[in-house]
Amino acid sequence: MKKLQVALDLLSTEDAKEMLKKVGDYVDIIELGTPLMVSEGADVIREIKPLYPEKTVFADIKIMDGGSIMADIAFQAGADMVSVLAQANDATIQDVIKTAKKYHGKVLVDMCAVKDIEARAKQIEPWGPDYICVHVGYDVQNTGADPVEEVKKLSAVKCEKAAAGGIKMATFEAACQSDIDDIIVGGGLFNAPDPAVTAKQMYEILNKYR
Repeated sequence: MKKLQVALDLLSTEDAKEMLKKVGDYVDIIELGTPLMVSEGADVIREIKPLYPEKTVFADIKIMDGGSIMADIAFQAGADMVSVLAQANDATIQDVIKTAKKYHGKVLVDMCAVKDIEARAKQIEPWGPDYICVHVGYDVQNTGADPVEEVKKLSAVKCEKAAAGGIKMATFEAACQSDIDDIIVGGGLFNAPDPAVTAKQMYEILNKYR
């Protein structure tokens, strides 16, 4: 089933809580974005998860090394899912997936900056990630790269697909119509004039495709 994920790329736990008061009812996955995780550490997981026990809380910590140690920290704090970079060593990705299974957690493999997405995804898929994510990074979104187009490179991949990077109201329905299972929206929500209204509209559009 398709899901809506809000990327809380904010800098404080309080700002995250305030945004979730507006959009939390309409999203399936709460992403504690990398800036938030760096700013607040694992404590933000401990703060948010008890407030939304029914939601998937995703710690976007973009693991590059120390796979089992980093994953342990997030899962012990209450995260349901963590991210590891596809650019990491194979052993690191495998360690993160192995650690997640210990906690009955999930793993999203982030393809940010991967040159050959299709080839790397085919290497990683047999290890058992829950999501492979095409990611148009913040610093390159002005190049015109489109995650809805990028996800087509994963057509041969059987595991669930996520996409992030510049998805907003104007492109949201196209994302719903695509092969994306987890649609990740950040600035398209919290930079909207009324995030609650936008989240509700996205929720209603997504429900047509679930």
